[in-house]
Amino acid sequence: MKYRFGYYDGICNTVQMAACPLLGANQVGYEPNCYARNIEVRSALIFQMATLIIDIIALFMTVIMIFHIRSKYTAVGRKEMVLFFYLYFLMTVLDFITISGIIPISSVVYP
Repeated sequence: MKYRFGYYDGICNTVQMAACPLLGANQVGYEPNCYARNIEVRSALIFQMATLIIDIIALFMTVIMIFHIRSKYTAVGRKEMVLFFYLYFLMTVLDFITISGIIPISSVVYP
């Protein structure tokens, strides 16, 4: 399979990404061919548990990095790095919400 810029057929068929349901011809979107096992917690179905664990670890490490960067008073570019990590934290939380199925793909809020 040949990968080209702007064509997400190959990657979206193998990997669950938050943008894949929004991409594709005729605004139909892509669904991956394989999924990770789902876990049911109090009648709620949680998707992509391995991705969620990695997202939780990434959030924890991001908080640690923000704490260490904010403690440096003379670092060059400190404010820019903190802003970058705040945005990364926000994107990870959004990824956590969309990949896990907390916001279903059919919801109006998803796009």
